[in-house]
Amino acid sequence: MKKIRFTTSRLLRMAAILALVGLAFMVWSLLDPRPIPIMAAMSIGQGIGMLSFAIFLVVVVVDAWRASKRQPPPDEDGE
Repeated sequence: MKKIRFTTSRLLRMAAILALVGLAFMVWSLLDPRPIPIMAAMSIGQGIGMLSFAIFLVVVVVDAWRASKRQPPPDEDGE
């Protein structure tokens, strides 16, 4: 079985696509204000949007962690 490697750019792309799908559910409920589209937007759309935001936060934290590891520690002399 082949391992799937999730790079930060792939995760960021996945988060953007999920955000657009969640937004599509929200727009659907605005254009068709019946109970089913509204409930789908409130449950499925919000869940997809929250998953997208969580993936985005993971990418930000990982990127910040990697950047802090690359930088040398500051001098104690203040120079």
